[in-house]
Amino acid sequence: MTLAFLIVLALILAGGGPVAQPVLLNFIFYVIFTPLIATAIIFAGSLFVNFAQSANMIMRGEGILKKAMLITGTGAVLNIILDPIMITAMSAQGKGIEGAAYATVVSQIVTAAITLWYFLTKSKVVRIHRVRLESSLISEILGVGFSAMLMQVMTMVQQTTLYHVAARHGGDTWQIILGAALSIQSFTMIPLWGAGQGFQPAAGTNYGAKQYDRVKQVTRAFMVGVTVLSLIFYIPIQLAPKTILSWFIKDAGIVSQGVADFRILFSTYILLGFVLMVITLMQSLGKASKASVLVMMRQIILFVPLAILLPQIGGLGAHGVFLAPAVTDLIILILAIVLLAGEFRNISKLATQEQR
Repeated sequence: MTLAFLIVLALILAGGGPVAQPVLLNFIFYVIFTPLIATAIIFAGSLFVNFAQSANMIMRGEGILKKAMLITGTGAVLNIILDPIMITAMSAQGKGIEGAAYATVVSQIVTAAITLWYFLTKSKVVRIHRVRLESSLISEILGVGFSAMLMQVMTMVQQTTLYHVAARHGGDTWQIILGAALSIQSFTMIPLWGAGQGFQPAAGTNYGAKQYDRVKQVTRAFMVGVTVLSLIFYIPIQLAPKTILSWFIKDAGIVSQGVADFRILFSTYILLGFVLMVITLMQSLGKASKASVLVMMRQIILFVPLAILLPQIGGLGAHGVFLAPAVTDLIILILAIVLLAGEFRNISKLATQEQR
């Protein structure tokens, strides 16, 4: 059922993505800086990457984390190998970027093929026999995945707002600084997302098995783990923001101009792992509405008004754009703590009932 639903959504994305991309790119960044054919190629590979990622999560749910990581790693390594080959081969025709896109899609196809082979021949829990839509399960699937999907969509809305406000109050220079800061932020979120993907099946499996105390133990362990993990990025960025920002911006004057705001933007990064684990816990326990509330509060309801209003207060201007995410994260942290405390109380009650 999940596979059938995934295929339908992937085909919609593959067909509609290339049509919508010029409007989306121009709306977000004011300019289209990526060859449209390259992004069209990436959209064409949507079916393969979406299947591989979704099936990989099922493998993690089976408890075979090493095998799931090996398959994902194989695709990543293949992409790294193919990138210079395809770029070099197509650079003579002035299509180096398209070559990189083809390399990505080829690696995605290989990853999807290996994953499909596993579920056809090796899996002891899940076997793919017939693909069909089961209408009774659609609402349940959407309920579990809605908050994760919403987070991605809202991130796009959030960044669009930031770019527009930065352009209005600071022009191209502040858009450059913001673009570099958001690129670094996206990179630093990768390990946190990875931890969340490992946490979700661990929490969900234990909750389903009525191991309520272990749910709390796993939650605490992952929260401590992601906080420690975030220090790997947090400390260097706070201590040497100019050096890190200069990796993305070559103009020393622009780098110096953006150092203080770059540090402000990342001031609450160390808290994001905790918030992400709370959201993931709610998803794992089937509390999609609570997870969605946190996502919408952080990405839209609180953030957008703050991003628009703060630049107009006290002459902050473009500096308010970088302050808005930090203020939003502090408020969301308080809400996340309240939700987590309430959920832990519910889990404790369930554990007490189970012992009777």
